[in-house]
Amino acid sequence: YFGTTTRTTTMMSLEILAPIPLTGDWPAGQTMRLAAQLAEGLINEEQRILPGFMLKHVFHDDKCNPSKGSQIVLSEMSAKDTYIALGGGGCSKVCAQESTVASSIRLPFLSYECPSDFDPRLSDTNSYPDLTRMGTVTTPVIDVIRKIGDKYDWNHIIIVSGDRSKYKELAEERMQNFEDLRFTSEYKSAEEDNWQSIQQVMSEIKESTKGKNRTVFFIGTEQLFRKLICASITEGLQKGIAWVTEGTWRHEWWTKTDHSAPQHRQWLAEDASRSQLHQAFDEFKQSWDEYDTNVEVTRAALQKDYATAQKDALFSVEGSESYHDAHRTWHAVYRKILYDRGYYDIFFFDANGDLIYSVYKESDYATNFKATGNGPWKDSGLGNAFEAAMASPDKVHYIDWKPYGPSGGAPAAFFATGIKDKDGVLVGVYSIQLPPEFERSIEELQPQCELQIMAEAFEGAVNVAGLGRPTDEDLEKPLDCFKSHSAKSLSALIDDHLRTGYPAGNTANQVADPYYDIKSHAVDATCAIAKTVEHLYKTKGYSIQQIQKPNEEVYTEFNRYMKNDLDFRGASGRVKFSGNNRRNTLSVKQVRQGKEVQVGLVHLNGTISWIGNGTSNASWAQEPADPPDKFKYWLVLQIGIPSLIFCCTCMASLHFGMKRARERSGGKKEKELQFGFADSSNQASNKASGSAGTGSQDIVGV
Repeated sequence: YFGTTTRTTTMMSLEILAPIPLTGDWPAGQTMRLAAQLAEGLINEEQRILPGFMLKHVFHDDKCNPSKGSQIVLSEMSAKDTYIALGGGGCSKVCAQESTVASSIRLPFLSYECPSDFDPRLSDTNSYPDLTRMGTVTTPVIDVIRKIGDKYDWNHIIIVSGDRSKYKELAEERMQNFEDLRFTSEYKSAEEDNWQSIQQVMSEIKESTKGKNRTVFFIGTEQLFRKLICASITEGLQKGIAWVTEGTWRHEWWTKTDHSAPQHRQWLAEDASRSQLHQAFDEFKQSWDEYDTNVEVTRAALQKDYATAQKDALFSVEGSESYHDAHRTWHAVYRKILYDRGYYDIFFFDANGDLIYSVYKESDYATNFKATGNGPWKDSGLGNAFEAAMASPDKVHYIDWKPYGPSGGAPAAFFATGIKDKDGVLVGVYSIQLPPEFERSIEELQPQCELQIMAEAFEGAVNVAGLGRPTDEDLEKPLDCFKSHSAKSLSALIDDHLRTGYPAGNTANQVADPYYDIKSHAVDATCAIAKTVEHLYKTKGYSIQQIQKPNEEVYTEFNRYMKNDLDFRGASGRVKFSGNNRRNTLSVKQVRQGKEVQVGLVHLNGTISWIGNGTSNASWAQEPADPPDKFKYWLVLQIGIPSLIFCCTCMASLHFGMKRARERSGGKKEKELQFGFADSSNQASNKASGSAGTGSQDIVGV
């Protein structure tokens, strides 16, 4: 494809403005960028759709931030109003805001993604009449959950999301969806940067599901999801939660560290491969060497001039030395990079270990970092970064957090890579210092959450997202935009360039962690814009200038054709829009033995076909119920009750025995009293007459 660039340099460029999420909550823009560059290269090489013209994307990082995306559109259009379309777009909230802006300035908008229902209003043609999007709407996830729930007797679904201000609308819609079926549901949210809040959510789930199955439907970012899984481990939940999600995620993300570290690696690799860095480094190095023949004089002079209380706000210094010219030229450039990416500092080292430029210019500025030198900070983390990059300049090296003296002893971490000249000779090191608020991946902070243990806790998870390719029967049919390719062969070509860059060997756009399911969307979106421009130019007869600066008629026809008439066989399947949306087959995947496996398809007519037996519940488990009290109640039954009966019997016998004894004792005394009185009478009578006394004695004897 190097030949393509040479051949098309004399052709007229047709530029597509493309804000994409290269960073932020969902950095799938790196995958989209490479795929779109490959597509434009193939279209430009074939010269079949737009002969005499060269498509060219102009990419910007919208950081998955709606305000940033809108700012890019407005600032770019004020500087250059000849873009033929607004492309890119990945995050739904960004698409919503960009659509409104684009419509107001008559800039046709085809989003390369903006999927699912994270903003349900995007399907509304009244709210967003001029939006068209490639992302697959995932509303049928509800039908999938119903099928799985019926199969495994689910009855309760817990929805967990991040920031309620972002996700409440979708979460409440999903609650209603679940309750319209037969499920009960509840909604919990956690603050992404509050570990205690995340632990609390998982602790509550543990307490409320004892003795029950756990089904958790998650809405939010990869970072929060990773933390929730970790919290399920630290809070002692039984492995076997049925995690359920919708939408596209980084390939097998649960087996990898947080994507923010790979982002920094990607940035450094991109910077190191660009002519901008090489030119800036060359100017600083040459002017450093020219400043004075004694390097110690150079250090002292530059430290006096630049290591001031103004720090990074110092742009220019008086003086005739060429170093000041280089600083005036490049400081604003690298200061902007620092703020855009959230770095703490940026450093240029020459091969001798001298820090010839930094943005912030603390006490490390202009000192030496070579391990064998005498610099005061050579044994610091930054010194380690310099030595690592010099030893292996083609890699991006990470030096972990430890106190760094020039930054007031605050913890600091660094990335570094080598700088080579045009002949491939190592000439220096490019390094950055991460900001103090940079958050390390949770498995690095929580010893219990090693990646392997996290993967085990995620086993059995289910995801529903766009298939991202044609179904098997159409995989090898020729594509309309790329006649020399089928979807299968083009997919393989994209995968190859994700690994090697585009053109091959370009490290600036290699993608270490692709979002494979959306790679073909950017390819087909590029084709869709090319075909729509072809229609306006060839069929309708509009000039390129009219397409670049459309009046209401041209703008309306662009949108009408794309939404209603455009229909072609694409790398991601049939490209045919209905309203704002492009319907496509959905894929149902499940994590098995740590790998994502396709277990079903949701077809355009809504039917679900399972592959094999579909989902499996082999890894799902109930949260254990509380164990019974350790007091041995069986002893009460086997010993206590018989003993009680025996005691009661004894007490009753004693009671009746004592009562009988009292009765017998009381009767004897009564008789003695009665007979004693009689004897006294008889004795008295005998004194009067002897016969009566004798008879009385006989009676007593009886």
